Amino acid sequence: MKTVHGLRFGVYSTPNPLNGRAGFTLTELLISISITALVIAAAYASFITQQRAFMVQDQAAETLVSSRIAFDMIVNDIRNAGFGYPGKENLPPGGINGFTDVITIDNALGPNGSDRITILGGFRKIADLQNAVVTGSNQINIKNYTSTNFNLTNRSNLSIDGIQFAKIESCTLIGTGAQAYCSLAQPLILDRSVSVPFPANRPVYLVEDVTYQIEGGNLQRVRWLNTSKIYIGTNSDTDTIANNIDDLQFAGIPSTGVINSIRVNLLARTQNEDPTLEPSTKPYFATGITLEDNTTPDTDQYRRRIWSMEVALRNPR
Repeated sequence: MKTVHGLRFGVYSTPNPLNGRAGFTLTELLISISITALVIAAAYASFITQQRAFMVQDQAAETLVSSRIAFDMIVNDIRNAGFGYPGKENLPPGGINGFTDVITIDNALGPNGSDRITILGGFRKIADLQNAVVTGSNQINIKNYTSTNFNLTNRSNLSIDGIQFAKIESCTLIGTGAQAYCSLAQPLILDRSVSVPFPANRPVYLVEDVTYQIEGGNLQRVRWLNTSKIYIGTNSDTDTIANNIDDLQFAGIPSTGVINSIRVNLLARTQNEDPTLEPSTKPYFATGITLEDNTTPDTDQYRRRIWSMEVALRNPR
């Protein structure tokens, strides 16, 4: 030990901050990683389960809403069948685009034994009377076409105010071929005289045929079903109003004589199968779903919805 200018020199050591503090062993790290992986896997499995449950619920809700809307459309049209439509003794030759009955049920004509129904009536107002019409006149002037207009082929039957039925015999056409339609500038010549007077501005309805059928699992609403067979160059007007429909059944009540009501049955299913659904737990697994005279097997994992209603006709024939 030396002293320089009163200072003492020596060897000193600095304390190590890690002394007394041990790190993680490899075993501890592996255990921690395993626990973390298990927690993540549990969270992921819970997410997948909830996602599947949400998808099943979403599909079921979509099936419920879309099929109910389509079912209500059918019921509404059946209830109004025959509006503006005359008795058979006053029909023009060929009826309404080949149909003569207010309601025609084609049993088991569709896929999987499903039915088809065709309804006649003035379902759409497409113009108004331009001028008053007197009794005995066979001409009318109209105004205010909607998106649809009259022609001399599949849209030639009309009803004034839902009271006077007539068929257009001639009119001044605008356009050619299937696109030609009656002009508003010239009168429509009818096949019969008006039996009662009408004031101006009364509604004029298109009397037409509307068919509901299943095609490729889709529920279709078809206007002018037979026109492609009757009139060269014209086409049916088809709208798909619901998807994933298994069955469509109708029954007239009573089964003979004058039909006063129609029983309507619709069977809809989800778009995809539910992988969590055990088919044997379904109530119709053993017997299938029977609507009227047709049975649909129910041994898969689709979820289904049945709609059924007896609809009273406002204009029974």
